[in-house]
Amino acid sequence: MAKSFARIHKANLINFGILPLTFVNPADYDRVSQGEPVRMKGIRSAIQSGKSELSIEIGGREVPVQLEVTDREREILLAGTLLNLAAGK
Repeated sequence: MAKSFARIHKANLINFGILPLTFVNPADYDRVSQGEPVRMKGIRSAIQSGKSELSIEIGGREVPVQLEVTDREREILLAGTLLNLAAGK
């Protein structure tokens, strides 16, 4: 999770199956401490359904985040990596 991503960094994260999540409220970035547990419930189904705003739990607090990706990038994330998608796994 970050405030924003450079285009190439975002693409690299997606190609390796890592969700490029950004905070809906940039101030939430400063409320998160290193080492706080993060829970992401229903992420796969949210990606499949095309949702762009998700809710995750950080340190017991619900925090809204955004997943701004194309349909193709969703395919890559659901496959796990670009390599898995290309290999048909």
